[in-house]
Amino acid sequence: MCVLLLTGVLAGCSSSDQIEQQSQTAASAAQTVSVVLDAWMDGAAPFAYTAGTLRSSGKTLADAEAQIRSAGTAEPAEQSALAAAVKDLSAAVARADAGLQADNRAEVQNAKQDLRRGSRTLATAYARYFAPKP
Repeated sequence: MCVLLLTGVLAGCSSSDQIEQQSQTAASAAQTVSVVLDAWMDGAAPFAYTAGTLRSSGKTLADAEAQIRSAGTAEPAEQSALAAAVKDLSAAVARADAGLQADNRAEVQNAKQDLRRGSRTLATAYARYFAPKP
C-alpha cells in the first residue's frame, strides 16, 4: 500500500519539482559530508561514523544524479549541468572516503575543497535551471 501511495505521489510531481528536490538533497548531502569531515579532522567524529556518513551520502548523491538525469525537462542543457555538478560532488565524496580509509588527511582536505567547489557549481547550475526564461 505504501509503495502505491509513494508511486502516486511521485507521479504527481513535475520534472521541475523532482529536479528541485534532488538538487536540494544533493546540496544537503554535500554540506553534511563537509561538516562530518571537519569533525573527523578535528578528532570529534569517530572513523566508523565518518565512514558511514560518507557511504550513505555517496549513495544519496548517486541516486540524486540518476533522478535528475531521468527527469523529462524542456531545459536539457541546464538539466545536464545540474547532473554533472551532482556527479562531481559524488566523486569528491568518493575521494574523501578513499582518503579516510587510508588515513590520508591531505587527501581528505583536497576532497573537502572539491566539495566546496562542487557545491558552488551546483548552486550556479540550480540558479540557471530555475532562472526565469524569456
